[in-house]
Amino acid sequence: MMDNTLPRGVRGLRTLGLGALLLALAGCTSVTEVHTSQAQTERELVLVQRPDATSQALGHAYKDILADAGVASRLAPAAADPIAEVLAGRADVAVAGSSELLAALGKLPGAQGAASESASTPASTPAGAAGASDASAAPGDLDAAATNKQLHALTLKGFAVLDTAEAERTGTLVVTAATSAGQKLAGIDQLGALCPRLEFGISRAARASLVPALASKASCTPKSVAELTDEQARGVLPVISDAVQVQGTTLENSGIPDNALVVLQNAGSLFAPESVTPLITTDGVGQDAIEAINKLSAELKQEDLLELNRMVSGRDALAPQKAAADWLADKSLLTVP
Repeated sequence: MMDNTLPRGVRGLRTLGLGALLLALAGCTSVTEVHTSQAQTERELVLVQRPDATSQALGHAYKDILADAGVASRLAPAAADPIAEVLAGRADVAVAGSSELLAALGKLPGAQGAASESASTPASTPAGAAGASDASAAPGDLDAAATNKQLHALTLKGFAVLDTAEAERTGTLVVTAATSAGQKLAGIDQLGALCPRLEFGISRAARASLVPALASKASCTPKSVAELTDEQARGVLPVISDAVQVQGTTLENSGIPDNALVVLQNAGSLFAPESVTPLITTDGVGQDAIEAINKLSAELKQEDLLELNRMVSGRDALAPQKAAADWLADKSLLTVP
């Protein structure tokens, strides 16, 4: 069995009186119109992403599509909490998970929308992600559609949530095919009886929410829990080397299909959904930038995120900037290649 570390082979908060209007929700994808007083962006925008290579590749992809629309932008140094950078006025654009955005934005004064009054804010810690926000509800209390509905219903002043992509970075649990067959383990419903002899590998960021969720939703108390670094959780070496039998990771991890790992059925109920969603400041941002960002999000499917992850993983990994450029070219998203 191969690890995804092996070669790929082929493989300033000034408000301009702007508001966000939810037009439609279809599955995990929203269509949002942000009304602005200007058509063109007249200043350089600052994008910020987390330090992992996949996040950086996403940042470069959005930067390149902005450039293609004639909007100047630059990628800021990586930040553990990109949402906080935008809210503090140190950046203009961040691409983050829907649940972590709802948790952070829902705390802003006057932000609660009608859709969020009847449900708790979801937890926001995906396996393997660093810097996610805390929240009061248990992971999985809201599904992806409900999370997106609440997120896009928020009344924001000085910020806007743009269209949510179909791609997700939601947490999941994986096992090897051998473990699945040998233990007769295909879904979390079977974990209860098996957990006392299974070692789990869970990232530091996810452990605090996932361990209680395992107990309450799967009657699972693991034999032991190995605390993985974020880097380890973004790969699959812990589980394919049998250092652990069950590993927490995220859905865009190309090591899952590349190593024929089994994703446990209903594992999503243990995690807050994290659909890829851009957050912008509305200070000086024109319709040109908004349309470009939404154009990319509309094309970003799960297989695209998997491919971006594959391109920046392993010994022959591409630099995130190169991976973004190649992916945009493959998708024919740029008017000027």
